Amino acid sequence: MKKLLVPCDGSESASRAVRHAATEAIAGTATEIHLVHVIEPMTPIKLSEAFAAQRLDDRFPPQAAQALEPAVALLAQAGAKYSLHCLFGEPATEIAEYARTAGCDAIIMGTHGRGPFASLVIGSVATQVVKLADIPVTLVK
Repeated sequence: MKKLLVPCDGSESASRAVRHAATEAIAGTATEIHLVHVIEPMTPIKLSEAFAAQRLDDRFPPQAAQALEPAVALLAQAGAKYSLHCLFGEPATEIAEYARTAGCDAIIMGTHGRGPFASLVIGSVATQVVKLADIPVTLVK
């Protein structure tokens, strides 16, 4: 079974990556999509988000549930097989490490498209994942 890792932060670019992964899953051989949300240490959680996890799964912190919910809806609608994961730490490092330990075949992730200068100055999770991962990384704009 082919395993695709799709990091989800709740953004539109992440949704585009999920749609791309779903298309690959439907068109190809048996595929499982691993949806991953990474929470950076010291990320504030608003009290109003406290009930978001009820809509997805009580296992996830509210901000993870909120970020994963649109991706879950897209994959359920497409009929794609998926699993959900919430990690804690530096996003690029956690994504690359999860891909290794889970035996993923590829990473499909969105990019916010800030441009080369902004990425140079502030960095980009996508750029860091490309550097850290030892499997193919597809960036969806």
